[in-house]
Amino acid sequence: MGHSFVRNVLACSLVIASTPIFAAPPGLLMTYSFDSLSGKFGQPQEIKARSFTLGATLLGEGYRASLFVPYISLEGPGTLVAGTVAGAGGNARRSEQGLGDMVATYTKDLVGSIQSKGFAMSATGLVKIATGNEDKGLGTGKTDYGIQTDLAYRFNNGFGVTAVLGRQYYGDTPTLPLLNGNYSTVGVNFPLGNSLFINLNTSQRDELLAGTEKRKERAISAVYALDTTSALQFGFTKGQSTSSPDDVVSISYVSQVE
Repeated sequence: MGHSFVRNVLACSLVIASTPIFAAPPGLLMTYSFDSLSGKFGQPQEIKARSFTLGATLLGEGYRASLFVPYISLEGPGTLVAGTVAGAGGNARRSEQGLGDMVATYTKDLVGSIQSKGFAMSATGLVKIATGNEDKGLGTGKTDYGIQTDLAYRFNNGFGVTAVLGRQYYGDTPTLPLLNGNYSTVGVNFPLGNSLFINLNTSQRDELLAGTEKRKERAISAVYALDTTSALQFGFTKGQSTSSPDDVVSISYVSQVE
């Protein structure tokens, strides 16, 4: 969505909820995440952004409802949009911080569930709420929407394959004529022992602005279960195009509220 790091937080919440080593029952799941990205995005100078995000996910029977609230610091020109930086032309450099764009999501299981073996499919709706200051580059000042389908197949040995297919709709921004577009992710995940879970994926997103490249990334993350209701996730994402960050590092703590 519009805020820089929500895709990492969403991935964390979904992976934790679907991992056999983390058997989260229905209830409230809290996520505390720190993320850092850097890259030139086709510009002469490096741009850095960091975020601390507080997330709350209500786990129900066959559904999940989430709200993510980020606090962001940005060094360099441009505007944070969908996990990258757009409109970064010019040499002006600034250092800004403040509340980013909040994101609300709702996921409904259609076939199976994310904790079950075999095939599972769910549908997700996403809304980016324009709470980030557009003058500071912490958001676009517009409401965005997204829809996606999550597909998964988990074998009896815990090995799984996943795919995400979605489409993003951006609010009309006169200074940033963002293009609606599709995105996709495919990946594999597998347990290493009783407490460690590894995820590998590759993703692609249509160009945000006319004349720019598609965004392409590869990511690895490790989920370590501290007990049956809490876990740590460490993630690293490597950009494969000038529209992607060069690197994204994320650390998350996820805990079930008892």
